[in-house]
Amino acid sequence: MGRFLAYLYRLAVALLLGGDFFFAAVAAPASFPREVAALPPGSWQRVAAADLVGRMLAQLDRLTLLLAAVAALCAIALARTGFPRARAAALPVLAAGLCALFSLSWVTPRIHVLRTLAQSAGPEFGRLHLLSTVLVGIETLLLLYALWVSPAPSEGR
Repeated sequence: MGRFLAYLYRLAVALLLGGDFFFAAVAAPASFPREVAALPPGSWQRVAAADLVGRMLAQLDRLTLLLAAVAALCAIALARTGFPRARAAALPVLAAGLCALFSLSWVTPRIHVLRTLAQSAGPEFGRLHLLSTVLVGIETLLLLYALWVSPAPSEGR
């Protein structure tokens, strides 16, 4: 059972890490290219692109909450069965889940409200957008660390 939980932990973390990389490097830039960003704030292309990126980020945050919980439960179960490093492996995935929860419940809704009020060119929007970007970056770093300290299936007792 320990080997299965160790593999499941690594799979959950790897899926999240891949999702974060894909969102940051491919999906968001492809959905909201510089040409679209240069359009006036109310243009339909810019609104559609922003809506798409917002929906993708919300889905990524939901997936992060789910898979971070799976990974944390696996790490806790592994720690109880004596796997080395399993206790330390629970912390980064829990922290990544908290970042996603903060993004999903506080940052993204406020960004959406500002966009609805046509205030996407203001300083508050810029700060929230930066915070959202930083949260995805922190999640990525935490997930990289989680893979680094993950319990290896061969370490089990």
